[in-house]
Amino acid sequence: MKPQPSQNESTLPVEVAQALNQGTCIQLVLSKPVEKRTFAWKKVTLRPVSIKDKLHFQAALSQGQQEVHENLQPDEAVQRVTELWADQFREGYLYTQEADFHFQKTKQGTVRLKKQAPSKARPLQAEPHNRSKQYLIPEGTPCAFLEAIGVMSSAGKVKSAQYRKFRQINRYLEFINDIVSGLPATGELRIVDFGCGKSYLTFATHYFFTEVLQREVQITGLDLKRTVVEHCQSIADRLQCRGLSFQTGDISQFDASTIKCDLSISLHACDTATDAALASAIQSEASVIMAVPCCQHEIFQQITSQPLAGLLQHGILKEKTAALVTDALRALVLEICGYRAQVIEFIDTEHTPKNLLIKAVKRQSALNSSDFREIVQQYESLKSQFGIQSFYLERALGAGFQELCDASQQNGVDE
Repeated sequence: MKPQPSQNESTLPVEVAQALNQGTCIQLVLSKPVEKRTFAWKKVTLRPVSIKDKLHFQAALSQGQQEVHENLQPDEAVQRVTELWADQFREGYLYTQEADFHFQKTKQGTVRLKKQAPSKARPLQAEPHNRSKQYLIPEGTPCAFLEAIGVMSSAGKVKSAQYRKFRQINRYLEFINDIVSGLPATGELRIVDFGCGKSYLTFATHYFFTEVLQREVQITGLDLKRTVVEHCQSIADRLQCRGLSFQTGDISQFDASTIKCDLSISLHACDTATDAALASAIQSEASVIMAVPCCQHEIFQQITSQPLAGLLQHGILKEKTAALVTDALRALVLEICGYRAQVIEFIDTEHTPKNLLIKAVKRQSALNSSDFREIVQQYESLKSQFGIQSFYLERALGAGFQELCDASQQNGVDE
């Protein structure tokens, strides 16, 4: 059929908004980013899902090997797609039961829309968002370490009081599974769990790599509490967990040069202990870093901003702001040090309903000069905006980090 131009390239075609509002959208895809930045969204896909018997659209935003999901009501989906289309993408596809639509921005500053015969059949109803879960550690199958830590019976039945922990362990393993492609494909994997605590996720990591993926591993769990370390080591010995050991030690005193770390894990390491773990991982050139920060006090003591005085005068709001700023700085430091960093929601625990996971994968090639310079500028600007003079992670990385930042003001980093 004859293409139909619209007036303004930033305007979302009315057919797209109608399909989302009226619930006739089977699938929507946005592609061809306007700017070829390494850290920009590369593709967005929307599909209808049912949440509590109400229509929503699940948006999958892709960035390299990473993918973020958002569940949106129809009006929210229209707003989100409108924003993404205006600023970030040049081409899109809309599939409905009545027709397919291909729309793209032209060099003349308009949007060209082409309507075609439908190619996708609409499902009888939106796919349930909370459909039956297929766990990496299946329920009903005996698992020695889950029995040892009291989550599962010897017959494989999850204890009712431990079902939340069972789901948490499996959700954690999904995150681990997502980063496998960033690890060395062959050979023994070396993994350090900083601040391992009671170590049920350390045991889960060992199970996943040795039992599910059949990989050889050397996993070290590090924690300050000797009694906890001895207890975890006794379980590992009893279960004959080959390649799993526990050590008593301070994260800040850990010598990264003593071990080649492929995967660094730090879950709920308090305050600057998270930064110490990140610094050790960066210095040992870990392929993948996963960190879930806990309480954060260093930035809270420094943070100040006259434009945000109304926000920061409230203690609880200042605390939350300081935590967000801290994690943003951590992510930017990782980007500067050669990682592709992502901050996403982790998994709920008994004490902290929502956590942020900082996930970083070592880049195969360096950023180009302009992208690298922009990241450094974002880092310096964020510190300046909130009056931050000193940051533990920056200090722990030493002169090498400052040299990287200084280099960006000169020639930057080439691909």
